[in-house]
Amino acid sequence: MDSHRCALPRVLTDSVDNRLPSSLLFAVLVVALPAAAHGEGSPETVPFAIAGTEGFGIVSADGASRLITHWLLQSDLRAFLSSHSPTPDRETFLLRFGGMRLDATLERSFRAALFVNLAQNQVFLLEGWIEASLAPGVQLRAGKILYPISEERLTPGINLPFVSTSVAAMLLPARDTGVELFGSLAGDRIFWNLALTNGSVPGGARDAVADSGKDLVGRLYVHPFLAAGVEPLRKLGLGLGASTGGHNGTSDNSRLFSLQSYGGQTFFLFATGAVASGRAQRVVPHLTWGFGPVSAYADAVWARDKISGTDVTSNAWCWTTSFVLTGEDAAPLTFVIPSHPLDLPTGHFGAFEIVAAVGKVMIGSAAFPALANPAVAMKGMTAYGLGLNWYPSRGVALLVTYGHQVFTAADSAPARPNEDTLTARFQLIL
Repeated sequence: MDSHRCALPRVLTDSVDNRLPSSLLFAVLVVALPAAAHGEGSPETVPFAIAGTEGFGIVSADGASRLITHWLLQSDLRAFLSSHSPTPDRETFLLRFGGMRLDATLERSFRAALFVNLAQNQVFLLEGWIEASLAPGVQLRAGKILYPISEERLTPGINLPFVSTSVAAMLLPARDTGVELFGSLAGDRIFWNLALTNGSVPGGARDAVADSGKDLVGRLYVHPFLAAGVEPLRKLGLGLGASTGGHNGTSDNSRLFSLQSYGGQTFFLFATGAVASGRAQRVVPHLTWGFGPVSAYADAVWARDKISGTDVTSNAWCWTTSFVLTGEDAAPLTFVIPSHPLDLPTGHFGAFEIVAAVGKVMIGSAAFPALANPAVAMKGMTAYGLGLNWYPSRGVALLVTYGHQVFTAADSAPARPNEDTLTARFQLIL
C-alpha cells in the first residue's frame, strides 16, 4: 500500500471560509491545458489526451507533465429503522458529495492537487497541496493534507467498505494544514510519515485556527511478510501513529471535539465554557490484512486532552472484516474491481461483497459532570455494522449499510435510545 493515496474524502470537514468561486476550476483548466500540452518529444509515443482508470486529461508531448481531472458523485438514502426517530427527516435523500479533483504533474518531480465539493450549492475546498520529490522514496508535501496518523485516515473514502469511517476514526482529525515528509523504504515494505500541522480538531467542520500551537504527527507502517513467501501473511500490515501538540481554545473557538452517531446525531459534546487548555496527545496502533477474497482492518485510539485545566482521556477501537462473494482478491481498504463487469446478456453481474464491523468509543470519567452534561452528553457508544456492497464496474458501487448503535450514559443519567440506521449509497468515480 502507498504511504499516500489519491484522496477522495467522504465527509465535509471544511469551513465556508474555504469557499472558492466555481469559475476558478474552469479558469485553471483554460489556462493550464494548453501549457501542459506544449513540450518536446514524439507525439506518436505519448498520447495527447488520456481517458480511463487514471482519469481524464492531457499529457505533454514528452510525457513529463500532465493535468488530470476526476469526478466523484455520492448519492445517499438515510433512514432510521427504530420506532424512535431523533429527527423529523426520518428518511432523507441526500447528495452527499458532488465534486472534482484536479491533479497536476510538472516535469515528473512536482505534483499539485485541488479537491472540491460542489454539493449543497456551495464550493468547499477539501484538499489543496503542492508536492516535490526530493529523492527516491522521499516526498515533501505542503498545504491542506490528509492527517497522516493511520492507514484509514490516508485512504480515499471511496475505498472504504462502509458508507462511514470506523468508530476509532471519530477521535482523529480527517485533514489538516501544514507540511509533511513521507516516503517508503526496503522495497515498499516500510512506509513513514512525519508532519507539522496547525492541529485540526476531530469532527470539526471549520479550518479556523484559534491559536499558534502546532501538531507533530508521525506514523510508521510495515509489511513484515511481504517477501517471506508465506501467502496468508503477505498482505499483513502493522502500523503505529502518534501526534502531540499544545493548544488553547477561546470562547469563539473552543478547539474541542464532538461526536456524532452514524445517523448524524450528536451524542457527545463539551459544555459551554469548556476550552482546550494545553497538550493534546494521541496514539494509534492499526492493522490491515488480506488473503484471497477476505480482508480486514483494525485500529485503536488512545487520546488525552487538557480541557479547562483537567486531563480528559478518550479511547476507541474498531474491527472491520469483508468477504468478496464473487471470489475476487480482496485487499484491505481497497475498492473491489470486478473480474467480470456488469453485462446482463453474458450473465455477468459484477462483484458482490459483505462487510461486518464492531467498534466502541468512550470518554473518560473526568469529563463528567463539570465539562460535559451527562443529560445530553453520552459517555460512550458501541456500534455494530453490517453491509452488502455491489460493484457492477470499475469505479461504480452501490453500498447498503445497516448500523445498530447502543449508547452508555455517565453518572447514572438516562442513556439515549438505541439507533438503528439504514444507509444506501450509489457512488461513481471517473
